[in-house]
Amino acid sequence: MSNSFYEQTMLKEEYLLVVRLQRDKEFSQYVSVSYEDRITGEVQPVTGRPPGPRYPEKYIVDYRMPVYVSPGQLRRDWHGTATIRLSEPVLTNRHSRQGPYVTFHSNFELLNHHVTRNSICSGNAWAVAKDNGLWHFIVSLGALINQDEFVCAEGGHMNSEGYRYWCARDRKPVTNIKWPLSLDEDVKVHPVDLPQSVLQAQPLTVFRKPEKQIINLTKAPGRLDITAKPAPTRLVITPKKG
Repeated sequence: MSNSFYEQTMLKEEYLLVVRLQRDKEFSQYVSVSYEDRITGEVQPVTGRPPGPRYPEKYIVDYRMPVYVSPGQLRRDWHGTATIRLSEPVLTNRHSRQGPYVTFHSNFELLNHHVTRNSICSGNAWAVAKDNGLWHFIVSLGALINQDEFVCAEGGHMNSEGYRYWCARDRKPVTNIKWPLSLDEDVKVHPVDLPQSVLQAQPLTVFRKPEKQIINLTKAPGRLDITAKPAPTRLVITPKKG
């Protein structure tokens, strides 16, 4: 049985930030996030407060974006789905390399060194996102599909041809997507933008600690070395009294 802090605080914070993320106009053009209700098992869009008392652990994320299938051949009908399962060990130990459990599938093969038709380098995305949590992880998975340089590592990984073609394109993303966050920018989350149904039970103040994090990704033979310095960046959500 999960403890009350995990249930009532950590899962709630993750959910509220994903709601804010889904409300970003550009993000919503390419990504739709749903969750599985822990009481009924029904899949619901992330739009407001869950109907039951328990916040979700399982999220279903649908990505729709152009991808290359071979050098010079771009297709715009690709879509893929990542199912993400949170857990208490993952949220309480952000320094661990063990991220959320992820399954992935899509409608056809793409030319990408981090993504195949039925798999995605979720560990690579979690290394970039873990200090900020689920909302950043969802964006990082999308950035892997789009081949944004800030989340992609060097080397062939899942597809050497995909890596060579990415290098030939000067490591540019497939589509110039303005993601709602990046590693080099402060993330501004304004609770006033959240649906009133989410906030009416208890107002929230959301702010970010000023420390910044630099993550270096280097490809060593047979493994990915990840180092972070100096202090991790965290999002802190503090309930207002009254």
